[in-house]
Amino acid sequence: PPLAQPWSVHPSWAALAQDSPLTPFFSGFRAVVGADAAAHAAGAATSAASSGLPEVAAVAGELQPIGELPGALMAEILSYVDLRTKVAAALGASRAFQQALQCRAAWDPLHLDQVSVRSFLRLLKSRDPLGCFPSDVGRTKRRFPKGLFEVHHLQTALMDPERVEVEQSDTEDDTPRPRPLVIADPLDEVCKRLRHYFTAVRELSISNIEDYRMDYRFVGLRVGSLADFGFVELVHLATTPPTYALRARRDAPPRSVDLEAMRLENRARLPVNIQFDETTTFSDREALYLAEHRNAYKNGDDFHLVHAFYRTVRSHSVRKRYKAIVTALKKRFPGQFTGRAGSASPTMLRPRVPRGERTPSPLWE
Repeated sequence: PPLAQPWSVHPSWAALAQDSPLTPFFSGFRAVVGADAAAHAAGAATSAASSGLPEVAAVAGELQPIGELPGALMAEILSYVDLRTKVAAALGASRAFQQALQCRAAWDPLHLDQVSVRSFLRLLKSRDPLGCFPSDVGRTKRRFPKGLFEVHHLQTALMDPERVEVEQSDTEDDTPRPRPLVIADPLDEVCKRLRHYFTAVRELSISNIEDYRMDYRFVGLRVGSLADFGFVELVHLATTPPTYALRARRDAPPRSVDLEAMRLENRARLPVNIQFDETTTFSDREALYLAEHRNAYKNGDDFHLVHAFYRTVRSHSVRKRYKAIVTALKKRFPGQFTGRAGSASPTMLRPRVPRGERTPSPLWE
């Protein structure tokens, strides 16, 4: 495909590319397939030798150019290369090579490790701090290969949040100082870019999410950036420190929402030191929330978290905000909701309590 817009690799990406373990091999690849193959052949051998790979250096020194590959084949090969190596190869690459990077296939799937996501988010934020205005988004996207933001599969391991230390001074100089560029909330940055930059993503995977940050934000994230996704799953991991992992698939159906089955599963999730409130009820909206948040449970009128039972998510907030999600998913995947026929909306399941029997109140054992 023709180049959509001229683009160049930002200088900050050069440092990112220096740590790529595949750079010597990829330099050899460029030496045989690019229009500028002769210029890269010697560089490939030098790069391999300096990286302690004498066998590769010997082979690279004898490479014979075979000419340019078709754009589709070049893009397919690039899809198997990590981001840092692609950036390293793009530095000083030929026009044909850059043209291949304009294809979605060259970037899909896009995997961002903690090092890559830090550089990438800082680069985007430096050019578009808010990440929501169409004019700023369009201007920033034109500085990158077109295919980068058209990927269907995005996998990212979030960087650790950057902290800002406020400088204290005893002098009388109150002149405002420019704020340093930091990524204090990586999850928020990724979600903003997902909604306004990576609009074609069909499958999403985010790991290394701070648990306390996600505990209170999952509902807002589900009805916001993930509103168009059918399947969403949030899993708590016993890492150090504890983290969450999120998976989402746009065209896949949600987990089956069966109120009776969810009542039993919810009961099984309770921590051992918590007594279940037999008056607990479930609606289809609440059941979907429990099906997606695998570490939450409902006890009484509110939701709690298995790893932190003292953190509370209000049930009325879940029912209110999940209303549009459930309505949309029922239209797309009607077979996934097996609430009792004829019940009012929202479908509500109440516990079976014998007549005249007093239901116990929640107590600590």
